[in-house]
Amino acid sequence: MVGLHRLMMKHIAIATTLTTLAISNAQALTTSTQVPNTGKVEAAAKPGASKAQSPKAPAKKEAPSKGDVLFEGYSKILMGDKHIGYTVQRFEFDSKKKEYSTVYYLKTAPPANDVIESLKARSTFDLKPISYQYTELSSGKPHIVDAAFGNGTMVVTELLNGKRTTKPAVKIPPGTFLASFLGYLMLQQKDSVKVGNKYSYQAIAEEDGNLYKGEAYVKSQEQNHGLNTFKILNTYKGVQFISWMTPQGEVIATDSAAQGISTELAPNIQEATKGMGVNSNQLAQLFGSVPKGQDNALSRHSQGEPLGSSAAGSVQLEPATAPAKTKQEILQGTPSTKRTKQEGVPQGQGIEVKSTEGQ
Repeated sequence: MVGLHRLMMKHIAIATTLTTLAISNAQALTTSTQVPNTGKVEAAAKPGASKAQSPKAPAKKEAPSKGDVLFEGYSKILMGDKHIGYTVQRFEFDSKKKEYSTVYYLKTAPPANDVIESLKARSTFDLKPISYQYTELSSGKPHIVDAAFGNGTMVVTELLNGKRTTKPAVKIPPGTFLASFLGYLMLQQKDSVKVGNKYSYQAIAEEDGNLYKGEAYVKSQEQNHGLNTFKILNTYKGVQFISWMTPQGEVIATDSAAQGISTELAPNIQEATKGMGVNSNQLAQLFGSVPKGQDNALSRHSQGEPLGSSAAGSVQLEPATAPAKTKQEILQGTPSTKRTKQEGVPQGQGIEVKSTEGQ
């Protein structure tokens, strides 16, 4: 769910929306049984109160087979009613290595800042962090955060303002996870995703390598873009936003009323990138090939046309020449692989789930 908060925290004018995609675009959870105490969270919908068909969280299954793409899709970024950018994200599971991975790309353009972001991240089957590399290119200036994990610690190397710094190893609490994997971690809980549950957690924000507390409250079930979804009220890094997630953990949309920023999963690449250039070189360097963005519930539901179809002509591919050297060096980087044997943390540790049913 590497997402909503990232976009919103980054640019006050576009300021904080993409963490939800990361919850695409979001994280270690705590599931508890107390009523949210913010006073801002409405009571969970009573049985029969919602007209929408109630989605049912899937039963727990064994890990997918090697090479399975769990999700891949393009989302458009909106500032009010203005289309200011797009993201593309892929989640995969490698059954041989027992690892989850995600790759993420974001691009915004005027009237927002001209920004490019990318992320490559890996986690174990129970979502303990392995490594990640986050990259931002704003006004031609690179910012890179490269993190590796082992023995319960995190080591971050950061390139900022042309200076590379390796920070001292930091011990991370059991149950800590990368913010981008929040949705999948919620699905791994005993009750999976359920209306009335509040998930309290500590997650690492990939864009700065720091640990923050967060909360996700499953308020209700409702239809979004014709799909059954859970409406989730999120707070992370001091930013509040709403996300709509399917029972399979796919984020369909996000919204931050305070920031005026929202994201919507698009049925195809054409709709997500309309009027904007698509740098096929950068996407190929990051993903291995240009993503088609068809492995998601919305695309299947709407039968969105994949890249290469007759509608592909509307995609504005930028020239196939190599991008500027600085961009190329930034976007073709891979996460660190140097790490020691990780400490085992029992699944669910660090996660508190609270239910509000019957209260």
